[in-house]
Amino acid sequence: MELNYTSVPTFAQIHLDPNKYIFCMGPVGSGKSSGCIWHIVLNGLMQVPQYDGVRRSRYGVLRATYPALKSTVVKSWQNWFKNLITITYDVPIRGMIRLPHPDGQTSVEIEIVFIALDREEDVNKLQSLELTGAHLNEAAEIPKAVHQMLKSRTNRYPDMASGGPRAPFIICDYNAVPSNHWLYNLAEEEKPPKHSFYRQPPALLRVDQGESSIVDGGGNCYIVNPKADNITNLPADYYEEMVYGADPEWVNVMVLNNYGMVRSGRPVYPEYIDSVHYSEKLTQPIMGVPIIIGMDLGLTPAAAFTQLTPMGNFLVLDELVTEDCSIEKFCQDILKPHIAIHYPKHSFELVIDPAAVNRSQNDAKAAAEIIKNCGLNFRLGKTNNQLRRKESVVYFLRKRDGLVLGNKCQYLRKGFISDFKFEKKRTSAMQVTDDMVGLFKDKWEKNIYSHIHEALQYAALECSEGRTGKKRKKMRPASYNNPADQSAGY
Repeated sequence: MELNYTSVPTFAQIHLDPNKYIFCMGPVGSGKSSGCIWHIVLNGLMQVPQYDGVRRSRYGVLRATYPALKSTVVKSWQNWFKNLITITYDVPIRGMIRLPHPDGQTSVEIEIVFIALDREEDVNKLQSLELTGAHLNEAAEIPKAVHQMLKSRTNRYPDMASGGPRAPFIICDYNAVPSNHWLYNLAEEEKPPKHSFYRQPPALLRVDQGESSIVDGGGNCYIVNPKADNITNLPADYYEEMVYGADPEWVNVMVLNNYGMVRSGRPVYPEYIDSVHYSEKLTQPIMGVPIIIGMDLGLTPAAAFTQLTPMGNFLVLDELVTEDCSIEKFCQDILKPHIAIHYPKHSFELVIDPAAVNRSQNDAKAAAEIIKNCGLNFRLGKTNNQLRRKESVVYFLRKRDGLVLGNKCQYLRKGFISDFKFEKKRTSAMQVTDDMVGLFKDKWEKNIYSHIHEALQYAALECSEGRTGKKRKKMRPASYNNPADQSAGY
């Protein structure tokens, strides 16, 4: 039997990756499972031949449930290797592949142990296995503890006396996950060494209404992405048939490959597309362009650092987020030192909540007065109207390359994806509605994500009004003669 495998572009990179822990997030139909199967086989081909000329290896292949393991994972291996693989339905299910090595002198023996995590006997067996490597199929359904436990079971077969394993690994494939999932935290926040994270291209691209016949249940239009992985191996109408009548949220996650929102909430910005608006490459501001800092007040002050480029692009560069912090402490110990350390060569304009002129009932001081006494020049935000502030951000989200979110903005990013959301209405258990919007109030929840997003709105409102593009008298930057105390947040 002749085996023909051509890797999709993403897996062409994965197969050459020297890191031990590999993660691939992709849309449905993108060839993730096949790529992981062949990552195992290619690894088996590189093992050291033993005394009898056989290159032996053993891999664990895990799925959350036994029915899914048996009907999808095992079937995928059988579809690829047909009579070359022998499946033994034992506890756990085992597969054995024997084939000649391309060198013409040795042979290959690959053992597959199929593990279902909903079967206690399978899990008990996993804890005692000695493996070369492992594959977590649909890893979003599998607890992080299983991935951690597998680290102690891989790199153990063959034993060192027989040459030891070469390039042991754990590979995970999954569809896009919510921002509170362990896979998101690992890939986007922790980013540990020797871990590689791959994100396949979206299968479809969203376009304006009327530009395509591929329409989801919410009326959103799409075209097939010519750069999508595995697109040539799928029927011409594969995604078109899938999307008709589908929930836009499902399409966003499963087809567009965007991190999905938490299902208990309604995001304030459904226009945000993480794969479009977020950029790992945006790390530094543009020289000669003023930095517009939006600032939210209260006991949780927050600041968003932005720029409006001459081409009208709204760059979101940086963020400062606090909890239980006074405005004076925020300005003196956090904001001013941050500007001095990270943006010493840039002019800046501070735009604050217009409610800052109202005096506190506790000490009769207005926030604006406190900020001024800290040596910071500022201007009041154009309005405190929630709808206008929200629409100022939407304005840039809808423009081509209108909003670019940098990699220093992790709170803003999680807020955009899921956690900056509208408050849910209190409804009885018997009240059922198909209208998702009807389940939520018109105001958003107050949390650590809403404060930094309101800061961003003040900056966006300033930029969307076009005021930053006009020539005006330069605002004199504050001087920083006194170092920040040891309680500064940097």
